[in-house]
Amino acid sequence: MRRTSEQLIQELAKIVDSHFANAVVECYVEMQQRFLAGDWQPTELDAGRFCEAISRCLLQMDTGKIDHRKLPGEIRQDFLLNNSIPHKLGSKDRYHLAKVIEVVYRFRSDRGAVHISTEYTANYMDSMLVLHASKWIFAEFLRLVWNRDRKIVAETIAQIVQLEHSIIHELDGKPLVLAKDISATDEVLLLLYHATNNRLIRAELREYAAGQNPQNVNVAISRLIKSKDIRPVAEDEVALTPNGQKRILELILPKLTPKNRTPPQ
Repeated sequence: MRRTSEQLIQELAKIVDSHFANAVVECYVEMQQRFLAGDWQPTELDAGRFCEAISRCLLQMDTGKIDHRKLPGEIRQDFLLNNSIPHKLGSKDRYHLAKVIEVVYRFRSDRGAVHISTEYTANYMDSMLVLHASKWIFAEFLRLVWNRDRKIVAETIAQIVQLEHSIIHELDGKPLVLAKDISATDEVLLLLYHATNNRLIRAELREYAAGQNPQNVNVAISRLIKSKDIRPVAEDEVALTPNGQKRILELILPKLTPKNRTPPQ
């Protein structure tokens, strides 16, 4: 089942405080989009906000207490790692989540994203670390909240940063780009961005890009491979690259987003 970020928030709000559910999902989505756009400092700042929201969710799940003020460090020391009080979450789950949250939260504070530093500035490697650590935190959180299979959790995380239905409509598993007068190149990128794991075979791209001449789709695929916006990954399959993701966020989506709506940041 495909889920938008709004649907995921609604599901989580049945289990944890709605403000926490909203903050967790929105911070994660923005962090991912900022990273793809090459905005290293906002990526790291979003990671800090994400850790605060996740920590408060864990506090509620573990103790039943709802607290909108406690910081991750306080929750970690006073509750998650405090074995002298009763817990609903398992000790190993609490320990590993607390330790990874500590790494992300302190890392974003110590490496120039929050405070002025003479040694560090926000950069790709630091942002990549906090992003992937945050993805693990998010996956563990969803596993605990839903008690779902890890494959379902991974698919959900991948889906929530996909395009909204206002740009792509999917029916019976087949996507359709709704934008008019769009180039074959842009349509191929949008279809790959929407696809699970950002991969499709060439025949699927020709089928889904229904308004395009199949030959134009083939030419677009070749050009995108040459520009390294996509790459061949199997005999007849292509996948979106970070270059292509960045191109979508910075160049394509702003063109397709109506003036009265804010494009993804």
